[in-house]
Amino acid sequence: MENDLAERGMPATILDTIPLQENSGLAGVTSIKDGKVYIFIDKALSTFEKAETLVEEYFHAISDLGDLLDYQSTRAQNNEVSARESVLTYMTSAEDLKRVAKQHPDMPLAPWMLEEAFGYPIDFAQATLDFYRRSGELN
Repeated sequence: MENDLAERGMPATILDTIPLQENSGLAGVTSIKDGKVYIFIDKALSTFEKAETLVEEYFHAISDLGDLLDYQSTRAQNNEVSARESVLTYMTSAEDLKRVAKQHPDMPLAPWMLEEAFGYPIDFAQATLDFYRRSGELN
């Protein structure tokens, strides 16, 4: 992520050593100041949760919506939905899902298959399948 942001001309500092949720209730926060990106991730998250949060915060940074002060606004809510969907597509492509499905030709694609193939938590696996089914890319 740091390299991706740097390539966009947005040098980044990423910290995952603070008790962010304890103080704010948030898993991750992005701040953009003077063209520099600061991403803070809660230290108590699992490795997967940190990765997931980092990808979401990356999308907040590149959409230039990292500094939202009113998390209840429609803009903030739409930004959160967009970032979460971007996390799903960034971490798992439709082609990835098709490869997993081919490994189980006699069964419908299920969350446990993504858990097994990619090490995803079951709720993330379910969200991934739900998203791709809604988008029409997965039947």
